[in-house]
Amino acid sequence: MKFETYLLLGIVLFGVWKTQRSVQRSQTAQERYFTMRASIFSWFVGFLVLAGLLFLPFRVVALLLVPVAFGGLTVAKYLRDARERLRRENEERVDIDRMKRVN
Repeated sequence: MKFETYLLLGIVLFGVWKTQRSVQRSQTAQERYFTMRASIFSWFVGFLVLAGLLFLPFRVVALLLVPVAFGGLTVAKYLRDARERLRRENEERVDIDRMKRVN
């Protein structure tokens, strides 16, 4: 088999492992639901980018690499921040409940 096939297989296996690990590390049901939606979206976009790399001519791919890379980084940062926001809200909710019990 070709090197590219092994590389693609390795990337897919790493992505599956990373998705499973993210879902397992979710602390609440709301965060788990968000993680699943974000994973499905990421896999779909990754498939579209891969299909674009395979079927588009080289000049178009070269012109699209920079905007796609910046867009991907922006979306990844947004998803990370949204997950952190969900965790913070859950921690604040727990802290308020704890303070109610003390008083």
